[in-house]
Amino acid sequence: MKKAVIQATENFCSTILYLSLQNGKHKGRNFYGAAISLYENETEHTWYLFFKRNTLNAIAKNLLLEDNLCEDDLDDLLKEVSNQILGSAKVLLEERNPHLHYQLSVPEFMGNVSEPFPIKLEECLLYKIKNRTFIIGKQ
Repeated sequence: MKKAVIQATENFCSTILYLSLQNGKHKGRNFYGAAISLYENETEHTWYLFFKRNTLNAIAKNLLLEDNLCEDDLDDLLKEVSNQILGSAKVLLEERNPHLHYQLSVPEFMGNVSEPFPIKLEECLLYKIKNRTFIIGKQ
């Protein structure tokens, strides 16, 4: 599942945003978060996406030609990015494992989240686009 999420993240950045994705080194402290569950048969895997505000603004500028979003717009954008990435991962998993059933939940906006995160992540992927940080992790 992790490989599918990595591939979906890379695809989102390169084909939707037209931005190069790099591995990050430093997390930072303040993020906006969203949670979304990807079910494999009956097993729930909750993924968390944490973006710095300036990362979301860079994505918004690229997608919406706006770069200073209000809280409601940050909420919508983060949920849409979550849907795009995990939805693509779901499709990849369905192609690789046609004998399994996959389902995606509706993403939940978590608002402003500070490091250390309120949930313990089993896996953590740290990325940068345009020198701006974001994290995708699984509980």
